[in-house]
Amino acid sequence: MEIPNKYRNFSSFGPYFIPLFGRMYFGRIKNIIKTVTGFNRNFPKVLDIGGGLGLFSVNFKLNFPMSSVVILDKSLYEGIKETLTKYPTLKVTDYVKEDIQNKTSFEKESLDLIFALDILEHVENPSIAIDEILRILKKDGLLFISVPTESILLKIVRKIIGTIKNIQVNPHWLGRVRSEKEFFNILKSKNIKIVFKRRYPYNLLPRLFSYDIFYLIQKSGVKKT
Repeated sequence: MEIPNKYRNFSSFGPYFIPLFGRMYFGRIKNIIKTVTGFNRNFPKVLDIGGGLGLFSVNFKLNFPMSSVVILDKSLYEGIKETLTKYPTLKVTDYVKEDIQNKTSFEKESLDLIFALDILEHVENPSIAIDEILRILKKDGLLFISVPTESILLKIVRKIIGTIKNIQVNPHWLGRVRSEKEFFNILKSKNIKIVFKRRYPYNLLPRLFSYDIFYLIQKSGVKKT
């Protein structure tokens, strides 16, 4: 699946038209879906937090056609909700405008699988957002998080290519948390089990060469004191 050309109108999506970042973006989608498929289980109710233009949700539905997928985003992009929920080939169940830092309309422990892909670095308070995610995630549910490494090498590459292509490329970490290391410390303070933490796209290479960090998380049955 290619990025529709009309998405150039959305400034937040501009960097993904840079060939290198575009390949990594869709490679990430394939990698995540392949990982989830490996669990060999059904996910009846799925939430895509910060799903924006719906590219991940649509690709997920192609692999999990029986799942009910809802996109939650702080912004509703014009025409996107109608496109994603109307056409039978897409079948995204709903697209709701809510802030994951507040209590959402979802019932407690009602979701089987939640994705928060490159979104928690944008919120003001990731800790509060994670608490709400854990509230609505089932006890046996899975949470898949990705956050950017924002390594020195990545910053340099993004700046150079952004200048050449005349595309605005902003820092990723915009809230109280300013790095993946700080974010990891927040995760460790929560009542969760981190199934894995790995680098993308090159897990075996030093962090310097990573674009994202993937976390797969389950709830823990014992509260931390």
